[in-house]
Amino acid sequence: MATRDPAAKRRQLLEAALTEFAAHGIAGARMDRIATRAKCSAGLVYTYFGSKDDLFDAVFDGIVERTLAETPITPEDLPEYAGKLFDAQQRYPEVPRIATWYRLEREAGGRTIQAISASGKAKVAAIRAAQEAGTISDRFDPEQLLLILLTLSSLWSTQTVENIELASDDYAYRRATITEAVRRLVTP
Repeated sequence: MATRDPAAKRRQLLEAALTEFAAHGIAGARMDRIATRAKCSAGLVYTYFGSKDDLFDAVFDGIVERTLAETPITPEDLPEYAGKLFDAQQRYPEVPRIATWYRLEREAGGRTIQAISASGKAKVAAIRAAQEAGTISDRFDPEQLLLILLTLSSLWSTQTVENIELASDDYAYRRATITEAVRRLVTP
C-alpha cells in the first residue's frame, strides 16, 4: 500500500505549475496539464489550491521566498546583490517568464501578492538605512534605486533575442556589466 505524503504532492504540484505558468501564462495554463505533469487528478489540484489563481499565487510566493532565502538584500554591497540576482535569473530562467506573465495578466487585476509587497518594503527600508548611514548614494530615493537595481539585474532576461545578440554572450562579462552599473549608481 502506497503511503500518502501531502507535502510531497504539494511540492510536485507547485513544480508542475511553475513549468506550466512559465510556458503558458496564467490564462493559458491548464489545470489538467498541471495535474498530468504532477501525476495526479485535476480534482486534487483544486483540493490543494482552490483555483488556478490561488495556485499561481502559491507558485509566485514560492519564488519570492526562494529568492529571499537564497539572495537576501545586502545594502552594504548592492552591486554584488544585483550580481546575485542576475545569477539567480540565469539559474532559474522560468522566474523572469512568470514575472512577465504576472505583469501582463495580473497587474491591473487588483490582486497583489503579499510576499512581493512585504519584501519590497523591507528592501526599501534597508536601502534607506544605508543611505542615511552614508554608505551608499542618495542620488535616487530608495524606491527608485531598488527598481533600477532590479531592472539592471534582469537586463538579459527582459530583452528580445535581437537586442541580446548586440551584446557579448559571455556570462562573466554580463554580470560585471550589471555590478559595475550598480556600483556607479550607489557610490557616494
